[in-house]
Amino acid sequence: MRRLFALGTLSVAAALVVSQGAPGLQVKGGIVQRQVQMAKFGVKLDVLRVDSFKAQFGANPEIPRSSQAIRALSHKLFTPQGRDTINDECGEYEFGLLFAALRNPEVSDADRDAVDGDADGGIPSLPKTYTSGHFKFYYTDNNSNSDHNSSLANIQATAVILNNAWNNFVANFKKPKHYVSAGKQLIDVKCYYLGSSLYGQTNSSWNHMDLCSKKVIKDPCKRQTTPVHELFHRTQYAYGYVTGTAGMKWAVEATASWSQKHMASNVGDWMNRMNSGLGDPDKALTSRSYDACHWWTYLGQRGGSEKNTIRDCWQTYSTNGKNMVNAVKSVIKSRIGSQYDLNHVAGWWNFTNFYKDMTNAASNFDYSEDETTKVCGGITYGPLATVPRTTQTLSAGVTKSNSGSVAAYGADYYVYNLPASAKKFEVNTTASSNNFGYAVIYLKNNTRVHYSRTAAGGNKNWSTSYSFAAGAVNKVCVVVIGNPNGGSYTVNAKASS
Repeated sequence: MRRLFALGTLSVAAALVVSQGAPGLQVKGGIVQRQVQMAKFGVKLDVLRVDSFKAQFGANPEIPRSSQAIRALSHKLFTPQGRDTINDECGEYEFGLLFAALRNPEVSDADRDAVDGDADGGIPSLPKTYTSGHFKFYYTDNNSNSDHNSSLANIQATAVILNNAWNNFVANFKKPKHYVSAGKQLIDVKCYYLGSSLYGQTNSSWNHMDLCSKKVIKDPCKRQTTPVHELFHRTQYAYGYVTGTAGMKWAVEATASWSQKHMASNVGDWMNRMNSGLGDPDKALTSRSYDACHWWTYLGQRGGSEKNTIRDCWQTYSTNGKNMVNAVKSVIKSRIGSQYDLNHVAGWWNFTNFYKDMTNAASNFDYSEDETTKVCGGITYGPLATVPRTTQTLSAGVTKSNSGSVAAYGADYYVYNLPASAKKFEVNTTASSNNFGYAVIYLKNNTRVHYSRTAAGGNKNWSTSYSFAAGAVNKVCVVVIGNPNGGSYTVNAKASS
């Protein structure tokens, strides 16, 4: 690994001392202490100053700090056996942890050399190139492992998809992070077999993206979506997001998943991301990853345009000190209404995730694609899933109690089947703190008859009741929402004749 150092105001003699590894010498000014050349990746990696590294990455405990942990993660990412243990289709975050670790000034150059050496065994020889528009492809068609091979025709088809996405992102978002060669704006695309799980990966420290030859380049469905997903990551880098930043997967992976809908809604694989979130409703919003895709989709639909709402969130993030939660709060006020906040929209969203399945669901509490199915390559995606719920049958006059807990902006759903003689439903909730929102939906044969709810958030205990003619309501859903932080609670429900 050949090391390059930004000289700043240092003399050439001092630079030579630095290049020999003398401690304590730093480039004056800015956040970068020096640069090192990662030969296998073809990038100059910025090694940060100590204070800069702590400011950028100190909040992320998942970034390895020890030599042993760095080598273990490197081995995982650069060996077939290791990559097969990665559960995500995209390696952006895992590689982000590794490359964030390498920017730590307390990490030795020996560890950086070792990572670069690991890459030698993880990436096969890619002797063929094809350049089209803003993308230079590196690939092989004659590796002894046929999984690494790609045909020129499939590479050309991928180039069309990527250039179309580039043009769209430039017009509607921001120009993806790239490098310039001979006056041309380019991103390298390395095509080889990434293992049984990974489809693609990129990194804010890189000038390239990797695409799986077997699962993406050769697949006419995934070829339409995975390259778009990886390119949208590079658009996120253009907004100032740095791979490895703590607490960002809910925005980074979810909006990249949404970009698959934006550019190739006909494929439908983005609906799997929405359904994974719907299937796990009691999860803190900012702890999510791909499974926050249904949040961004709903936010965009309430904001009048998914594309413009997501764009505005990233644009605000780029100018507000890189705080995505505050960016979302600002965009809610600008696009939905100054009287609304994150508690309101998160409450609507959690309410919608159950209410969308009503035959008379209002459009504000539904998803435009709720009943949609898409078929590509013989795989059917959609419709949107129903959320899990606890279902119980009430006997007249008998109170049912349920205790649980919810995370911040998560939700639990309780469905009560009523006896035919029921004429009244009563519910009261008690909670550990003023961090809840509640809603009650009254149904007859899956049609909403009535509903009541609290204010958006900040509630603790609540009681409500509703009277009706016998047989007019046969089912009731009680929604418990962690607005804004959740905690433990008890729900007591009773039906009376």
